[in-house]
Amino acid sequence: MEQLIQAKDRSGPFFKDKEIEDIFDLKFYHPLGYCIAIFFNRLNFSPNTVSFISMIIGLIGGALIYYDHLIAASALIVLTSVLDSSDGQLARMSGKRSVYGRIIDGLVGYVVFTSIYLAIGFAYYHRYGYIIFVLMILAGVSNAVQNSVYDFYRTAFLSVSKNDYSDFFDHNRSGFFSMIYDIYNSYQRALCKWHLKFLSLVVELKKSKLNTDEIKAYREKMLKNIQFVNLLGDNWKINGIIILSLVGRIDLFFWYVIIVLNIFLIIALLRQRKIDREIIGSWMSKAV
Repeated sequence: MEQLIQAKDRSGPFFKDKEIEDIFDLKFYHPLGYCIAIFFNRLNFSPNTVSFISMIIGLIGGALIYYDHLIAASALIVLTSVLDSSDGQLARMSGKRSVYGRIIDGLVGYVVFTSIYLAIGFAYYHRYGYIIFVLMILAGVSNAVQNSVYDFYRTAFLSVSKNDYSDFFDHNRSGFFSMIYDIYNSYQRALCKWHLKFLSLVVELKKSKLNTDEIKAYREKMLKNIQFVNLLGDNWKINGIIILSLVGRIDLFFWYVIIVLNIFLIIALLRQRKIDREIIGSWMSKAV
Protein backbone atom coordinates (compact mmCIF):
# COMPACT_ATOMS: atom_id res chain seq x y z
CA MET A 1 0.00 0.00 0.00
CA GLU A 2 1.18 3.53 -0.79
CA GLN A 3 2.41 5.63 2.08
CA LEU A 4 -0.72 6.91 3.81
CA ILE A 5 0.47 10.40 4.57
CA GLN A 6 2.38 12.34 1.99
CA ALA A 7 4.02 14.99 4.12
CA LYS A 8 6.35 16.23 1.47
CA ASP A 9 7.00 16.09 -2.23
CA ARG A 10 10.71 16.87 -2.56
CA SER A 11 10.16 18.57 -5.90
CA GLY A 12 7.06 20.48 -4.85
CA PRO A 13 4.67 21.63 -2.14
CA PHE A 14 4.06 20.03 1.24
CA PHE A 15 0.72 18.25 1.58
CA LYS A 16 -0.78 16.68 4.69
CA ASP A 17 -2.61 14.29 2.39
CA LYS A 18 -3.33 15.00 -1.27
CA GLU A 19 -6.55 12.98 -1.23
CA ILE A 20 -8.29 15.44 1.09
CA GLU A 21 -7.01 18.66 -0.44
CA ASP A 22 -9.36 21.09 -2.14
CA ILE A 23 -8.70 21.53 -5.87
CA PHE A 24 -7.73 25.18 -5.36
CA ASP A 25 -5.15 24.18 -2.74
CA LEU A 26 -3.74 21.47 -4.99
CA LYS A 27 -3.43 23.60 -8.10
CA PHE A 28 -2.92 27.14 -6.79
CA TYR A 29 -2.54 27.99 -3.10
CA HIS A 30 -0.11 25.26 -2.02
CA PRO A 31 2.21 25.42 -5.07
CA LEU A 32 2.47 29.21 -4.84
CA GLY A 33 2.71 29.07 -1.04
CA TYR A 34 5.55 26.58 -1.35
CA CYS A 35 7.59 28.98 -3.50
CA ILE A 36 7.01 31.77 -0.99
CA ALA A 37 7.91 29.44 1.90
CA ILE A 38 11.28 28.71 0.26
CA PHE A 39 11.90 32.46 0.00
CA PHE A 40 10.97 33.11 3.65
CA ASN A 41 13.00 30.11 4.81
CA ARG A 42 16.11 31.57 3.18
CA LEU A 43 15.43 34.82 5.04
CA ASN A 44 15.09 32.79 8.27
CA PHE A 45 11.55 34.08 8.87
CA SER A 46 9.48 32.19 11.43
CA PRO A 47 6.07 30.78 10.45
CA ASN A 48 4.40 33.07 12.99
CA THR A 49 5.99 36.11 11.33
CA VAL A 50 4.51 35.03 7.99
CA SER A 51 1.14 34.55 9.72
CA PHE A 52 1.20 38.12 11.01
CA ILE A 53 2.22 39.45 7.58
CA SER A 54 -0.75 37.63 6.07
CA MET A 55 -3.01 39.13 8.75
CA ILE A 56 -1.87 42.67 7.95
CA ILE A 57 -2.45 42.13 4.23
CA GLY A 58 -5.87 40.65 4.97
CA LEU A 59 -6.81 43.64 7.15
CA ILE A 60 -5.83 45.98 4.32
CA GLY A 61 -8.00 43.89 2.00
CA GLY A 62 -10.92 44.31 4.39
CA ALA A 63 -10.37 48.07 4.50
CA LEU A 64 -10.39 48.22 0.69
CA ILE A 65 -13.80 46.54 0.66
CA TYR A 66 -15.11 49.37 2.83
CA TYR A 67 -13.78 51.92 0.34
CA ASP A 68 -15.31 49.95 -2.56
CA HIS A 69 -12.01 48.92 -4.16
CA LEU A 70 -13.36 45.41 -4.56
CA ILE A 71 -10.97 43.96 -7.15
CA ALA A 72 -7.88 45.14 -5.25
CA ALA A 73 -9.43 43.83 -2.03
CA SER A 74 -10.04 40.42 -3.61
CA ALA A 75 -6.43 40.27 -4.81
CA LEU A 76 -5.10 40.99 -1.31
CA ILE A 77 -7.45 38.45 0.27
CA VAL A 78 -6.20 35.82 -2.19
CA LEU A 79 -2.61 36.79 -1.30
CA THR A 80 -3.51 36.37 2.38
CA SER A 81 -4.68 32.83 1.66
CA VAL A 82 -1.47 32.08 -0.26
CA LEU A 83 0.56 33.26 2.74
CA ASP A 84 -1.67 31.18 5.01
CA SER A 85 -0.61 28.14 2.98
CA SER A 86 2.98 29.35 3.04
CA ASP A 87 3.32 29.61 6.83
CA GLY A 88 2.26 26.00 7.34
CA GLN A 89 4.68 24.77 4.70
CA LEU A 90 7.42 26.95 6.19
CA ALA A 91 6.75 25.33 9.59
CA ARG A 92 7.30 21.87 8.09
CA MET A 93 10.27 23.03 6.04
CA SER A 94 12.04 24.65 8.99
CA GLY A 95 10.88 22.22 11.68
CA LYS A 96 9.34 25.11 13.66
CA ARG A 97 5.99 23.49 14.43
CA SER A 98 3.97 23.98 17.61
CA VAL A 99 0.41 24.02 18.93
CA TYR A 100 0.82 27.77 19.39
CA GLY A 101 1.59 28.20 15.71
CA ARG A 102 -1.58 26.33 14.82
CA ILE A 103 -3.61 28.53 17.18
CA ILE A 104 -2.08 31.73 15.80
CA ASP A 105 -2.71 30.53 12.26
CA GLY A 106 -6.37 29.92 13.09
CA LEU A 107 -6.75 33.25 14.88
CA VAL A 108 -5.28 35.13 11.91
CA GLY A 109 -8.00 33.64 9.70
CA TYR A 110 -10.72 34.74 12.11
CA VAL A 111 -9.24 38.26 12.39
CA VAL A 112 -9.06 38.67 8.61
CA PHE A 113 -12.62 37.48 8.03
CA THR A 114 -13.86 39.63 10.91
CA SER A 115 -12.36 42.66 9.16
CA ILE A 116 -14.06 41.63 5.91
CA TYR A 117 -17.41 41.22 7.64
CA LEU A 118 -17.12 44.56 9.44
CA ALA A 119 -16.09 46.30 6.22
CA ILE A 120 -19.12 44.97 4.35
CA GLY A 121 -21.43 45.79 7.27
CA PHE A 122 -20.34 49.41 7.65
CA ALA A 123 -20.01 49.97 3.89
CA TYR A 124 -23.65 49.03 3.30
CA TYR A 125 -25.21 50.34 6.50
CA HIS A 126 -26.45 53.45 4.66
CA ARG A 127 -28.36 51.22 2.20
CA TYR A 128 -29.75 48.50 4.46
CA GLY A 129 -29.76 50.01 7.94
CA TYR A 130 -29.34 47.85 11.03
CA ILE A 131 -30.45 44.69 9.21
CA ILE A 132 -26.99 44.49 7.65
CA PHE A 133 -25.47 44.08 11.12
CA VAL A 134 -27.93 41.30 11.94
CA LEU A 135 -26.86 39.54 8.74
CA MET A 136 -23.21 40.21 9.60
CA ILE A 137 -23.56 38.50 12.99
CA LEU A 138 -25.45 35.53 11.53
CA ALA A 139 -22.84 35.16 8.80
CA GLY A 140 -20.01 35.46 11.33
CA VAL A 141 -21.46 32.72 13.53
CA SER A 142 -22.06 30.57 10.45
CA ASN A 143 -18.47 31.14 9.36
CA ALA A 144 -17.13 29.98 12.75
CA VAL A 145 -19.30 26.85 12.74
CA GLN A 146 -18.43 25.97 9.15
CA ASN A 147 -14.70 26.37 9.75
CA SER A 148 -14.92 24.32 12.94
CA VAL A 149 -16.58 21.37 11.19
CA TYR A 150 -14.14 21.68 8.30
CA ASP A 151 -11.12 21.59 10.62
CA PHE A 152 -12.48 18.76 12.79
CA TYR A 153 -13.15 16.22 10.06
CA ARG A 154 -9.92 16.90 8.20
CA THR A 155 -7.95 16.60 11.46
CA ALA A 156 -9.81 13.38 12.33
CA PHE A 157 -9.04 11.91 8.90
CA LEU A 158 -5.34 12.65 9.31
CA SER A 159 -5.29 11.41 12.92
CA VAL A 160 -6.69 7.99 12.03
CA SER A 161 -4.44 7.76 8.98
CA LYS A 162 -1.41 8.39 11.22
CA ASN A 163 -2.72 6.34 14.17
CA ASP A 164 -2.21 9.40 16.37
CA TYR A 165 -5.19 10.74 18.34
CA SER A 166 -3.39 13.27 20.54
CA ASP A 167 -5.24 16.19 18.91
CA PHE A 168 -8.46 14.85 20.42
CA PHE A 169 -7.51 13.11 23.67
CA ASP A 170 -4.31 14.79 24.86
CA HIS A 171 -5.33 17.10 27.71
CA ASN A 172 -1.88 17.76 29.14
CA ARG A 173 -1.53 21.20 27.55
CA SER A 174 -1.48 24.33 29.70
CA GLY A 175 -1.29 28.07 29.26
CA PHE A 176 -3.41 30.82 27.70
CA PHE A 177 -3.14 29.67 24.07
CA SER A 178 -3.97 26.11 25.04
CA MET A 179 -7.05 27.37 26.90
CA ILE A 180 -8.21 29.10 23.70
CA TYR A 181 -7.53 25.89 21.78
CA ASP A 182 -9.64 23.89 24.27
CA ILE A 183 -12.53 26.37 24.00
CA TYR A 184 -12.37 26.07 20.22
CA ASN A 185 -12.39 22.28 20.54
CA SER A 186 -15.43 22.32 22.83
CA TYR A 187 -17.92 23.41 20.18
CA GLN A 188 -16.16 21.28 17.57
CA ARG A 189 -16.95 18.30 19.77
CA ALA A 190 -20.60 19.33 20.13
CA LEU A 191 -21.06 19.60 16.36
CA CYS A 192 -19.13 16.44 15.49
CA LYS A 193 -20.05 14.20 18.43
CA TRP A 194 -20.73 11.10 16.33
CA HIS A 195 -17.28 11.08 14.83
CA LEU A 196 -15.73 11.84 18.21
CA LYS A 197 -17.58 8.77 19.54
CA PHE A 198 -15.96 6.73 16.79
CA LEU A 199 -12.51 8.06 17.69
CA SER A 200 -13.16 7.18 21.34
CA LEU A 201 -14.05 3.64 20.29
CA VAL A 202 -10.83 3.37 18.32
CA VAL A 203 -8.79 4.32 21.37
CA GLU A 204 -10.83 2.12 23.73
CA LEU A 205 -11.19 -1.00 21.61
CA LYS A 206 -7.88 -0.92 19.79
CA LYS A 207 -5.17 -0.32 22.34
CA SER A 208 -2.70 -1.30 19.66
CA LYS A 209 -2.35 0.59 16.40
CA LEU A 210 -4.90 0.08 13.65
CA ASN A 211 -3.67 -2.16 10.90
CA THR A 212 -3.33 -1.08 7.28
CA ASP A 213 -6.62 -2.67 6.16
CA GLU A 214 -8.57 -0.96 8.94
CA ILE A 215 -7.10 2.42 8.08
CA LYS A 216 -7.79 1.85 4.39
CA ALA A 217 -11.44 1.00 5.11
CA TYR A 218 -11.80 4.14 7.25
CA ARG A 219 -10.26 6.35 4.56
CA GLU A 220 -12.51 4.93 1.85
CA LYS A 221 -15.63 5.77 3.86
CA MET A 222 -14.42 9.23 4.88
CA LEU A 223 -13.38 10.21 1.35
CA LYS A 224 -17.05 9.91 0.32
CA ASN A 225 -17.70 13.13 2.24
CA ILE A 226 -14.38 14.90 2.72
CA GLN A 227 -14.52 16.85 -0.56
CA PHE A 228 -18.00 18.03 0.40
CA VAL A 229 -16.61 19.13 3.77
CA ASN A 230 -13.99 21.13 1.84
CA LEU A 231 -16.78 23.41 0.60
CA LEU A 232 -16.98 24.75 4.18
CA GLY A 233 -13.37 25.98 4.18
CA ASP A 234 -12.02 29.46 3.50
CA ASN A 235 -11.38 28.78 -0.19
CA TRP A 236 -15.06 28.79 -1.03
CA LYS A 237 -15.67 31.93 1.01
CA ILE A 238 -12.86 33.61 -0.92
CA ASN A 239 -14.36 32.32 -4.18
CA GLY A 240 -17.63 33.95 -3.15
CA ILE A 241 -15.86 37.24 -2.43
CA ILE A 242 -14.12 37.16 -5.83
CA ILE A 243 -17.27 36.39 -7.82
CA LEU A 244 -19.43 38.92 -5.98
CA SER A 245 -16.71 41.57 -6.30
CA LEU A 246 -16.50 40.99 -10.06
CA VAL A 247 -20.25 41.56 -10.43
CA GLY A 248 -20.23 44.46 -7.97
CA ARG A 249 -22.55 42.80 -5.41
CA ILE A 250 -20.32 42.13 -2.41
CA ASP A 251 -23.34 43.12 -0.28
CA LEU A 252 -24.76 39.66 -1.07
CA PHE A 253 -21.82 37.92 0.59
CA PHE A 254 -23.61 37.51 3.94
CA TRP A 255 -26.51 35.78 2.19
CA TYR A 256 -24.03 33.49 0.44
CA VAL A 257 -22.51 32.42 3.77
CA ILE A 258 -25.84 32.12 5.60
CA ILE A 259 -27.83 30.31 2.93
CA VAL A 260 -25.56 28.61 0.40
CA LEU A 261 -22.72 27.53 2.69
CA ASN A 262 -25.06 26.53 5.53
CA ILE A 263 -26.94 24.27 3.11
CA PHE A 264 -23.58 22.65 2.34
CA LEU A 265 -22.93 22.43 6.11
CA ILE A 266 -26.21 20.63 6.82
CA ILE A 267 -25.71 18.20 3.93
CA ALA A 268 -22.12 17.51 5.02
CA LEU A 269 -23.16 16.84 8.63
CA LEU A 270 -26.02 14.53 7.60
CA ARG A 271 -23.79 12.61 5.19
CA GLN A 272 -21.07 12.35 7.82
CA ARG A 273 -23.48 11.19 10.51
CA LYS A 274 -24.57 8.33 8.25
CA ILE A 275 -20.92 7.40 7.61
CA ASP A 276 -20.09 7.64 11.33
CA ARG A 277 -22.95 5.29 12.23
CA GLU A 278 -21.68 2.79 9.67
CA ILE A 279 -18.18 3.00 11.11
CA ILE A 280 -19.39 2.74 14.71
CA GLY A 281 -21.64 -0.22 13.85
CA SER A 282 -18.73 -1.97 12.18
CA TRP A 283 -16.47 -1.44 15.19
CA MET A 284 -19.11 -2.53 17.69
CA SER A 285 -19.76 -5.75 15.75
CA LYS A 286 -16.04 -6.50 15.80
CA ALA A 287 -15.88 -5.87 19.53
CA VAL A 288 -18.58 -8.43 20.32
